[in-house]
Amino acid sequence: MSFRKVQKLSETLRIIFASSEVEGFSKSGGLADVARALPLHLKSLGHDVRIVTPFYRLIPEKHKTNTVIPSMGVPMGNEEIWCAVRHKDLEGTVAGKTVSVPVYFIEHEHHFFRHGYYDDGLHAYPDNASRFGFFSKAVLQICRALDWIPDIFHSNDWHTALVPFYLKQAQLENVDFLKSSSVLTIHNAGYQGVAPGIFRHSLGIPVENFVLEMFEDHGEINLLKGGINFADQVNTVSPGYAEEMNTPLGSHGLYDTYLRKGENFSGILNGCDYDEWNPEADPHLPANFSSGDLKGKKLCKQELQRHFGFPESTSVPLIGMVSRLTTQKGFEYLMPAMPEILGKDAQVVVLGSGELWIANAFDELQQKFTKKLGWYNGYNNDLAHLIEAGSDMFLMPSLYEPCGLNQMYSLRYGTLPIVRKVGGLRDTVMQYDESTGRGSGFIFDDPTSEAVSNTVGWAVKTFNDRPQHFQQMVEIAMEQRFTWKTAAEKYVSLYRKNI
Repeated sequence: MSFRKVQKLSETLRIIFASSEVEGFSKSGGLADVARALPLHLKSLGHDVRIVTPFYRLIPEKHKTNTVIPSMGVPMGNEEIWCAVRHKDLEGTVAGKTVSVPVYFIEHEHHFFRHGYYDDGLHAYPDNASRFGFFSKAVLQICRALDWIPDIFHSNDWHTALVPFYLKQAQLENVDFLKSSSVLTIHNAGYQGVAPGIFRHSLGIPVENFVLEMFEDHGEINLLKGGINFADQVNTVSPGYAEEMNTPLGSHGLYDTYLRKGENFSGILNGCDYDEWNPEADPHLPANFSSGDLKGKKLCKQELQRHFGFPESTSVPLIGMVSRLTTQKGFEYLMPAMPEILGKDAQVVVLGSGELWIANAFDELQQKFTKKLGWYNGYNNDLAHLIEAGSDMFLMPSLYEPCGLNQMYSLRYGTLPIVRKVGGLRDTVMQYDESTGRGSGFIFDDPTSEAVSNTVGWAVKTFNDRPQHFQQMVEIAMEQRFTWKTAAEKYVSLYRKNI
């Protein structure tokens, strides 16, 4: 290996991490969790990481921030938009040590002081392309303003997919970022930032880039598609999801786009926050437990049964769900199967919110199965932890699942996942082998009511008829670890491919 190669592998990287949400400041989904955990772990590996995110209206109500740039001009199309930049450190614990990462907030009242991040609760904001196009360009401007040029611009999902494009434009115009490269991580390829074609003018997308191979999508702009084209490296949040996206059926309509990336498209499995999700020290539980002493898990099950007014019994299998109520999560084929599932000798508890028809269906089912279905419409963190700890099985029948975190939590808590063989679910759950009793969960292939019902039936039968197998699976499940340290090391390797 050459001296230069050794030097590149060991040198500190400068990384700007652009995300539309960051857990602790703003959150609507799993992107926020990644935007907190990954930068902290990259910093713990010795790299210089800085996060950039919008300054939403709820942030100043909960956090004291300092203005570091009172006025910064951001050129957009034929105009210049002025904003301020605020700062606060993000602190977290990695391997027992406190780690701090600077967070820079882009403050612009019109774009970000709204009731929602992306919508008003019912409809997406019609100017989302302009809002996040401006934010993406501001990511580059803040680097200039701070006189801090990164090795890597790491953007995430469609909201910051224009960062790689603006980086390529800047490299053609001046020497500021000639040594910088870009990574685009796709957390959910079903959301692509599609907007009317007229937005290309305000976003500064020339007509030669508004073509099928770049931004154009049936006459409209597709921000994610364009970002994939211009990014040096593209990855998604599990190897399994990357494989699916390289097929016509699983690509969400962008099969040719991913195909063109070739070896520059990959999958890196998200990590799990085992400080937050640890049954041995979880403060949300009535009792803690470990793989060597499961007495506390039985107490958690009793508490969960009491919470929903169920008959308390250790011999009745309890199946949990914590999920957004959306089509992506498989509810279109799960709901028709629920009466048959509830007809089995089992109890089911569900925590979630989302599409009204799904919530209404659970309301009706709960009235019919009052002692077998526990249903909470909304989100409650204490209850989410109790469901993970007190359930025997955890149901995730996803239509598609880029990574998934709840199956990782379930494994750690000895709650065997029942999952569809998609994305990160197939990367993290091992199929039960009836001949050996080994495995960590129960997996089905087809997105059908029959498949999910049969697999729940298989899990219930195993619980009842093969308790030794079930116990062995619990022990195997609790040994599994999917750490952010491993994920961060893989991202560093990805960063180095283009520097």
